[in-house]
Amino acid sequence: MSKLNIYACSGVGEVASARKVAREIEDSGWMRNETLRKYLGTSKDGGCAEYFLYIFIPENELAKYNATIYKKRQGQLKTYAYVRELFVGHNYGTEAQMLGIIRNGIEKTFGAPVENVLADIRSGKREGIGLATEAIIAIISAVVSIVIAVISGVIEYAKSVKVARYTAPTMQELEESAPASTDITGGAKKKGLLFAAMVGVGLMLVGTFKNR
Repeated sequence: MSKLNIYACSGVGEVASARKVAREIEDSGWMRNETLRKYLGTSKDGGCAEYFLYIFIPENELAKYNATIYKKRQGQLKTYAYVRELFVGHNYGTEAQMLGIIRNGIEKTFGAPVENVLADIRSGKREGIGLATEAIIAIISAVVSIVIAVISGVIEYAKSVKVARYTAPTMQELEESAPASTDITGGAKKKGLLFAAMVGVGLMLVGTFKNR
């Protein structure tokens, strides 16, 4: 498994306003395709790819993640469906190309394949110095405000061209479904299991002494 690079998010782009993002896509003329692709790419280039991190969790592996990530995945899939209507329906490219842009953007930011990032979120696997989840937390903390602003700008532009098949996610829904450092509870789970084990041992000892 590739080690996550805790410094992979160095040089992350500046936070843009949703209105600025929407206006830039609108005003980019014949380069509009390239502009939208940039905004669906890595946060290093001012994009929002990391917002969609949880859509890459396969259905058959959902039970391995906590309830927060499960719920956020649902929200991200709603946003994805809306943006897909814009990207595919208005001839920016195929869905496979859109997924490829998002995947490549995530991997550029984290410095690791999406599957590795998700595996480390599940397990908190130790990679080199420190926990891999610490690298993930650092990166997500650095990019979260960027990705929310950018994806909301893409949604705003999509509304202007009347993407109507799906209901557009609200700003609140975007904020609630975006990845956050608090989603990752690998360490907390381990501590919880340790605490439960200690309580169990304590109760056993109490029972032993009572029976004497």
